[in-house]
Amino acid sequence: MIKITILISMLVTSVFPVDYINYGKFKNNDSLFLEKDIKKLSSKFLGVKYVSHTLSNNNINSQKENLIIDFDALDCFTYIDTIEALKSSHDKISFVNSLIDTRYKSGKITYENRNHFFSDWIESNSMIDITCTLGNCQEKIKYLNQNEKYLKEIKTVKRKISYINTKDIDSSLLLDGDYVGIYTDKEALDVTHTGIIIKNDNKIFLRHASSLKKEIIDSDLFEYTKNKLGIVVYRSTN
Repeated sequence: MIKITILISMLVTSVFPVDYINYGKFKNNDSLFLEKDIKKLSSKFLGVKYVSHTLSNNNINSQKENLIIDFDALDCFTYIDTIEALKSSHDKISFVNSLIDTRYKSGKITYENRNHFFSDWIESNSMIDITCTLGNCQEKIKYLNQNEKYLKEIKTVKRKISYINTKDIDSSLLLDGDYVGIYTDKEALDVTHTGIIIKNDNKIFLRHASSLKKEIIDSDLFEYTKNKLGIVVYRSTN
């Protein structure tokens, strides 16, 4: 088994432009890549350390984008793209392929092609926006990355963003595994945080990489969002 795992790691490294791959406690264990129950799958990362800007730190050259996988350090967006990629994988090789397709437009590993905004998922992934099916929603035309240049070398994108205050949501319509973005009124951003819907014991949680708690945790969705303008909700069709 160890020899097979080493061989897989070597194959991944040789096929893809890899800057860093770390499977953490799953280095020699492929069980994670076979799990399809979204509650069980996402729960395996509970307690994993939160690290901000995991793909955009000062050591990363935007002119030479490399694939970064780190199961021991995730931010809110790399957590959800990791989970989405794991859902359609069966081993490390298929996971890498799936992550590339989830994280990058057209599966091309470049800084420009990376899905920087939550709403990029609607444009390039198998996602549907279910926000306005949950209740009385609002819509806003935004010019992402305009004026406040959050992302160097990324062009301004005009996009209609739908959002809903959680007090207006028919919670029975939410499903385990729905992806949530915390809507912001900042003109150049769509959301400021992301997570996954988890339903347990008639309660609804946001499973997310928390910058406050510095780890992946479950937070009561309605308590967490009570002072937020609203949320954006996407559902995977995979």
